[in-house]
Amino acid sequence: MLQAQKVRLTDYLDERSEYLTKFGEEATAEFDKIGEAALKDLDEASTRIMDNMNSRMQAFEESAGINIEEMEKNENELAAFEGEIDKERNEGLFFKNLTQGKPKEKVDATEEIKKIKKLTKKSAGSETRRNIYVALIGLLLIQIVDSITSTPDWRKVAVLGAIFVGLVAQVIYEQKMLSETEITEEGKTEEERR
Repeated sequence: MLQAQKVRLTDYLDERSEYLTKFGEEATAEFDKIGEAALKDLDEASTRIMDNMNSRMQAFEESAGINIEEMEKNENELAAFEGEIDKERNEGLFFKNLTQGKPKEKVDATEEIKKIKKLTKKSAGSETRRNIYVALIGLLLIQIVDSITSTPDWRKVAVLGAIFVGLVAQVIYEQKMLSETEITEEGKTEEERR
């Protein structure tokens, strides 16, 4: 009986061993099949990617070629345009030289402009104008102080304060303009001296 059980156990182990061997071979075959399919898919994907990259590269090269052609065309047009401008400028200078002959009037006009600027500067920065502003500011300050002390009507104080601020802003603006004109005139005289 022990012998029979040994034989059955051996048969069972042989059967199981054969089954496991067959299962291992099938699993290996399946893994190989899956690996081949994955490699095939990977090759197809890489081929598609390369084709896509090649088509994009070709499209880029074509667009770059078109852009280069347009740039060359624009450069040629620009060169032609500059040539026309030079030609017209030379023609204009030729005709200008033929009709040139009144520089004295230009000098007189610039002198008149300088005189007008000086007159404007003098009127903007005159002492009487400054004194009037100072007097008005003083009167407004006195009126504001009087309004604050005598009646608690803040509307009147606010209106007088707004007028006061406007006057001060005008004085500051005129002084600034006066100093700017003096600075620009000093710069011009220094340039003329050089």
